[in-house]
Amino acid sequence: MRKPFHRIAAAAFALSIVAGGCAKENLPPQPQPAKKEISGTAKTAAPKPKPRAKLFTGTIEALDETAGTLTLKGPKGEMDFQVPAKVKEQLDDLEIGDKVIVKHVDEVALAVVKPRTSKSALILEEKRVL
Repeated sequence: MRKPFHRIAAAAFALSIVAGGCAKENLPPQPQPAKKEISGTAKTAAPKPKPRAKLFTGTIEALDETAGTLTLKGPKGEMDFQVPAKVKEQLDDLEIGDKVIVKHVDEVALAVVKPRTSKSALILEEKRVL
């Protein structure tokens, strides 16, 4: 009597495993929640960051005030700059051979100044006192 019971139990167990596997395959896929699109929130390309201003220190090799060009030779090599009209007035006191610092973006000069020396610092201090 024990043998038929074991066979029936094993058959029922096997049948439940097969039925359970088939039931999982036949299930329809679960519906995804609908995506809500709100007007005006469409993704747009992020704006490109503005180029950062850099400093270049060197000695003036060539200076053309009318064309607005400036060539400097410094520790990083030689570099040419375009000088816009609003910066051209800073070139009036400069001569070839002067050491200058140029604030620039790419090859466009934003400012051209002589570095402070002890002599120029004394002159500025005298002006403040007077």
